[in-house]
Amino acid sequence: MTWQAFEHHVAELLRRDGCTDVVVRKAHTDRGIDITARTADGRTVAVQCKNRSGRWTVPSADMQKFAGAARAIDRVDIALFVATCNFSSEAQTVADLSGVITVNRDDLETWSAGARLKALR
Repeated sequence: MTWQAFEHHVAELLRRDGCTDVVVRKAHTDRGIDITARTADGRTVAVQCKNRSGRWTVPSADMQKFAGAARAIDRVDIALFVATCNFSSEAQTVADLSGVITVNRDDLETWSAGARLKALR
């Protein structure tokens, strides 16, 4: 799956879970946020997607960039970082400290299979 197809797949999962106003941003103007949405109860959502294979892990720098964009620039209520791989321990620490919810490969498989993402309830 291409990175573009992956972003659209995640957008469809958001819609399936009741989100509205789901927008996949254009790569050259996304400011580190790939998708924006709104939950059924009105909370704003920002999503960063990383479609990587093999043993690649999301590095701390990617998490820092997204956390900054989601919290400082867009000031969203829910920040989701969705990846087809795992997160480095440093990236997970940054996520925990900044309130970013991580969705790794295993979580993504469960979500894609029909489970609702807890953060969107």
